[in-house]
Amino acid sequence: MELVAGNLLSLPLFFLNEQLAQRDLEQPDLVIDITLDDALLAELCINPAPEESACLYIENYALSAISEQFKVTLDNGHHAELQINHGPMIAVLLNTEDEQVFVSPHIDCMPTFDLGLDDAIEE
Repeated sequence: MELVAGNLLSLPLFFLNEQLAQRDLEQPDLVIDITLDDALLAELCINPAPEESACLYIENYALSAISEQFKVTLDNGHHAELQINHGPMIAVLLNTEDEQVFVSPHIDCMPTFDLGLDDAIEE
């Protein structure tokens, strides 16, 4: 997945329980929309060693409930973090005040930066 500043990264979130491995990826419980800015993309350039990971807390995000069962979750306090694994691969972890945990599938990512080279060529 190519990540570009100014774009929205939308990822499905699934309630973390013993049935997670059998879940249909097309039917998430929640969807998180993360606003990508230059600062976040710079942090995403981290590529941890194969046995390591890094976590970034996300401040600019919006949640929407797909499953009726979790609509109340939107009203409760929550915080989200991006987990970065070797690759780099990213996943989102969402924790709620009532101790529910939601996870996204891991995705390959490669941040893309606009270095302004096209603008320099046009001038």
